[in-house]
Amino acid sequence: MEKTAVTCVCWVPRGKCKTNREDQEPDEDELREAEEFAARAKSGSGAKGSTDGLEEFDMDNYDEEDDGGLQFFSTLKEDGELAREKDPQITGDPDSESDSDDYYEIRPQDSVFVAASCEEDSCMLEMYVYDEDEANMYVHHDVSLGAYPLCIDWLGSTSSVAEGNFCCVGLIDHSIELWDLDRLDPVYPAMTLGTAKVAKEKKGIKKRTRRPKGEVKAHDGPVLCLHGNTFTRNVLASGSGDQKLKVWDVSQNTCIHSYAHHSDKVQVVKWHPTEEAVMLSASFDRRLALLDVRRPGEVAMVALPGEAECATWSRHKPFECFASSDDGRVVCYDVRKVASQAPDNEKVLWTLQAHDVACTSVNDTPTKNMLITTSLDGIAKVWSLKDAIPSMVFSKDLQAGPLFTCSSNLDEPAVVSFGGKCPVIWDLSSEDLLAGAFDFGGSRS
Repeated sequence: MEKTAVTCVCWVPRGKCKTNREDQEPDEDELREAEEFAARAKSGSGAKGSTDGLEEFDMDNYDEEDDGGLQFFSTLKEDGELAREKDPQITGDPDSESDSDDYYEIRPQDSVFVAASCEEDSCMLEMYVYDEDEANMYVHHDVSLGAYPLCIDWLGSTSSVAEGNFCCVGLIDHSIELWDLDRLDPVYPAMTLGTAKVAKEKKGIKKRTRRPKGEVKAHDGPVLCLHGNTFTRNVLASGSGDQKLKVWDVSQNTCIHSYAHHSDKVQVVKWHPTEEAVMLSASFDRRLALLDVRRPGEVAMVALPGEAECATWSRHKPFECFASSDDGRVVCYDVRKVASQAPDNEKVLWTLQAHDVACTSVNDTPTKNMLITTSLDGIAKVWSLKDAIPSMVFSKDLQAGPLFTCSSNLDEPAVVSFGGKCPVIWDLSSEDLLAGAFDFGGSRS
């Protein structure tokens, strides 16, 4: 079934997934039902009626057939001779379950990413394994979500697990859920921020039960953005339609700071890549903000050309950041000028009309001097930042409809994932023009 939208994607750091699959442990109700079933079987109470619906086969008189059933056994003997002949096309042990095990096994060198997607009547969190040698990807497993997902990020811990593999999901129902990616079929999240207890699903029902009335939620509006702190993986920032930005200590399930410096929906929040306490936020109020959590009362603001779509820090120039807007423009700011409240014309280093419609993502990749933008026009563009003004090097229609998100793979700089009507992987090193223009650090060409 074609997806309505892949709203967000993120890469899982290499080596963080467990090598082998791990099934969800049965809960107390399931264990109790299993014990009752075993007790009934032992007492024989479950035998009566076990053949209901099989009357037409007259199983009670099966052994009294005229031929004594010899025809059946004769046929079985003939088929058995054929079955014992080895098929030259089959290698290995055909009775082994290793193929199934290999399917779920994730090798330490595998590239793994997570995509949140929506179909007509369901929302899913899907974990993909990308095979670089074959240049294809497959869904390792998926999780059914109870509400529309708007943003995701990877986290390494929860309140009960210090070192793990979790996907944090911001939902339209104002909640933030953490799902254990090492579980193949979880029926409820490992943790829900802002709540004291997770409501479990009823047995046999895929859709999650409603939360109790009056239960505390992470925000008072849809959760539009999430970003985990690079230095302290149990610290998470979130932004919402309630105009608030919050900082969470996931290990304690507590909100450390709450900010209200925006006057409209908070669309973006990003921690600085090298300064642990510094982050930026961007909003539909057409403003970008810089703040230091050590000084919660101090916020520096700068105007955006339109409603915020995306914003990010420069990986290679820590005093610069980029922001895109709903009019297709991308602006580069000097954060030192923004923090010092310099005149507006000094804060902006350059402005780029990247697309004719909303520029949904701006990504400063691990590859030096490379910027990627995406748009509702379905086009992904690669820009060179070597000169004072960016120049477009490559443009590609990814054939996935409107593009909503873009994420670079830190472990494989040339590999980038996108979200549109379906998830897309683009190996930039496969394009001769890009391979000649940028240094991908040993990526395949």
